[in-house]
Formats: sequence, structure tokens, C-alpha cells
Amino acid sequence: MLRISACVAALMMTGIVSAAPIPWLDSAVNAEYGNTVEMRHYLHQHGELGNQEYETQKYIKAFLEKQGIKTVTGFKDAPTAVIGIINEEKGDAIGLRADIDALPIKERNDIDYVSTAKGKIFGEDTFVSHMCGHDAHMSMLLSAAKIMAEHKDEIDRAVVFVFQPAEEGDSLVNPYASDNLPNSGAKALVEDNLIERFKIKHMFGIHVMARQDAGKILISKGATLNSIDGFKIDVEGVQAHGAMPWSGVDATLTASQIVVSMQQLISRNIDLSQGMGVITVGKLHSGEADNVMSGKAQMTGTIRSNNNEIRKVLIKRLPEIASGVGMSTGAKVTTKIIESYPVTMNDPVLAENTVSLLKENNVDAKISTWNPGASEDFSFYALEVPSVFMFLGVDKPGTENAANNHSDKFMIEDEAMKAGVKAHIIAAMQTKLN
Repeated sequence: MLRISACVAALMMTGIVSAAPIPWLDSAVNAEYGNTVEMRHYLHQHGELGNQEYETQKYIKAFLEKQGIKTVTGFKDAPTAVIGIINEEKGDAIGLRADIDALPIKERNDIDYVSTAKGKIFGEDTFVSHMCGHDAHMSMLLSAAKIMAEHKDEIDRAVVFVFQPAEEGDSLVNPYASDNLPNSGAKALVEDNLIERFKIKHMFGIHVMARQDAGKILISKGATLNSIDGFKIDVEGVQAHGAMPWSGVDATLTASQIVVSMQQLISRNIDLSQGMGVITVGKLHSGEADNVMSGKAQMTGTIRSNNNEIRKVLIKRLPEIASGVGMSTGAKVTTKIIESYPVTMNDPVLAENTVSLLKENNVDAKISTWNPGASEDFSFYALEVPSVFMFLGVDKPGTENAANNHSDKFMIEDEAMKAGVKAHIIAAMQTKLN
């Protein structure tokens, strides 16, 4: 009679998979490490904004083709995307994603590879830098692709390397000034049938994160990152002398009441037992002079939630509340909602299995409940197939109060990238298909 250990039996009961460690993994990643770092430093110095990443695209395409990896470009609404694929004929593909765009931020780090790149956002000149770590995302996936290409005969499925533009959003069209908004890179690829075309069964992504130890991987089950949607509210009142407010309609007062009412929307209109919601007014402008009652006001901000049903309520109710306040004051209120990214959801079983596989390959990984509160367009892949989005810590040992992602002093400890390269390879080679 076959005897099954208590440990194996427990794994079978929970659905957690187990696999023998990949014997060459550490040596291959260590041998490639110098190149991983060199690529990151180069890409760090040459950041490009969303849907303008043409030089980045050339770099990625050339690297993949040098490894003998088939590449595909020319997607309809993601013109700078690069897709690499190995073992296409084997099917049952695992998709691995890296985002390739930078941010309109001037870097202020004292490093020899500091970014001095410049570009244009919505037609205006700006400094450009990889202050969210997409340079590391590209470098880790490029190195993983190179290693897997060398071992493709040992991989029993297709692997699709997705180098996606515009995760931070398009940089060509101002979303508040146009009704014809380009999609984010992930949404564009999904709508252009990326998943169906390459028969992708699961998607994986990695995001480097400040304020976590270098090389540590955290994986959540369920809601992993929040949704994000933008809004712009215009208030049209009637300007009047400050001494005679009854002769006009106060746009400042109306705008102020809208801001307060938004918070009542959170506390009174959503089921907080199911999740959370946050509405933030990031900018509010009203008035021209201290003795003139303002006739116009405008505010912009964001809506976030960790529950897609709560997100729907917030998107629906915010314009209604703003309009209702306007009716009460006599002002005309117009609200524009920019629907952006849904909640990023990790498949719970796949998340557990991924942590198990990472640990068996000596990667420091654990299930986590940490949601940093930000948002990601990886969420669009997760709506299509069971997916896992991992957080990779990048703080140098001993660092305290590290500058967060999107800061002008965000820093990455290069050594952390070894864990990311390993995680890509493990996910591609050892994930059990549902």
C-alpha cells in the first residue's frame, strides 16, 4: 500500500502543488546577474513615457531576437509593446509581464547612472525617470527570457514574455481634455486579443516595492491592489462683489460642500464590511481676488477601492452628489469620470501554489495581506485568466524610511533582482495549469 506523508497529504487537501527545485536555477541566475544590472542601469538612464517607448522597444526586441526568441510587435493600441515567445507549438502558455514606461519626474539621486532623460507629456516638456522601478521589471524579465531560451527543451509549455507600454497611462492625450482616450497598455493588449492569440492560461507579474527588504517576495490572495479612477468637477456659479454675495452664486462654497459630501459618500453609501473606498481631491482651484466671490471652481482627484462592486457605487454616486450640491446652491456642476483600472485580484489557489513553488526553490516568499493602496493595469489580465501579481522588496539592508515608489529619490538594491528573475522562471516552468 502506498503511504503518503502527512505533509504531502496536507498539500493535496489544500490544492497546493509541490515540485522538485530547478537544479540549475541559482547558477544560471548568478551567471546572468551582471548583465541584469547592466541592463537596468542603461534602461534607467533612457526612460520614455507611456506610448512613446520606441527606443525602449528597439532595445527589448533586439535583445530577445539575439537569444533566438520570436518577437511580435504592431498591436493596434499598444504600438510600442513587444511580445516574445518560446515553445509556441507546445501551447498552454504562461504569460510573464513587465511594464516599460517611465514617469514625468526629475530624479534627484546621487548615483552614477542617474536619469537625465527628457520627454513630453501632453505636449509639455518634462524630465523623465524610472521612479517606479519599471527598469528593473524589464531587466528581470529580459534575463529570465534569456535563461529560459537556453533551457527551452526542459519547459513543457509555451512561455509568453509581455513587455507592455503605458502602465502609468498614456502620455500623449490629456484625459481631462479629450473624450477619445487611449487605453493603458494592458487594456489595449487584452482588447487586441493577446490572451486568445497566444493561448495564455495564467499571467504573472512582479512589481518592485520600497519599504520591503531586498529579495523578499510578498503575494496576496484576492484583492492585491486597489482600483483607480479619476474625476474632474467644474463648478459654474455667478461672480459677485465679496460684500454682496446675495447677488451671485458662490463657486467656492459649492466646491467646498462637494468635497465634504464626497466623504459622506464613503461613510454612508458603501458597504464597508465588504471593503474600502477612498476619494481624494488632489487639486482645487477657485477664485481670482480676495474681495471677489468666485464664479468658477474646478477640482480633480481620484477614486480608489479594493472591491469592484464598491468601485461601481462610487463611480455612479459621485456625479449625482456633486450635481445635487450644485442644485442646492444654484451652481451648474459638471462631473467627468475617467474610468481607469479595476481592482488587481490574485487567484487565491494560484497565489498559494506560487508561494509554495518559490519556497521550494529557496526564494524568500510568503502569503501577505499587505495592500500598499496603489493601482495597476495588470488588473486587466487578471480579469481574463487566473493571475498572480507579486511584490518584490528592494530596500538595501539597514535602510529606514526609504523613499517610496514615485518619489524623486526612489532607489533599488540591484541584488534584489535575482529573486525576481528566479520568480519568473519558477512561475513559467513549474506552475500547474488549472
